[in-house]
Amino acid sequence: THVASSFVTGAAVVAAMQPFDFAATRLVNSPSAAEAGGGGAAVYSSPWDVMRKTVASEGVLGLYSGGTANYLRFGPYCVLVFVFVERARVLEAAVLERLRR
Repeated sequence: THVASSFVTGAAVVAAMQPFDFAATRLVNSPSAAEAGGGGAAVYSSPWDVMRKTVASEGVLGLYSGGTANYLRFGPYCVLVFVFVERARVLEAAVLERLRR
């Protein structure tokens, strides 16, 4: 059950964080005003501007592009963390029990 709940946790993390990760990535990879040349303005002015323009042009699901790759990174991470934490708690309880004897 820990593995299944860890995968669900990974999905929740990706659902909550993907729009912000997407906005940060797109903002960093967009050309700045100086790089655009010709005195033009930067494509995006802030992460909120990235999200607003993306929703206007691609819809809300556009904020979740790349979510599968993000989940493939967070899913196993969450499984490993939660399984190791649970195993560490069991080990800690066993060690404390031996010390009490």
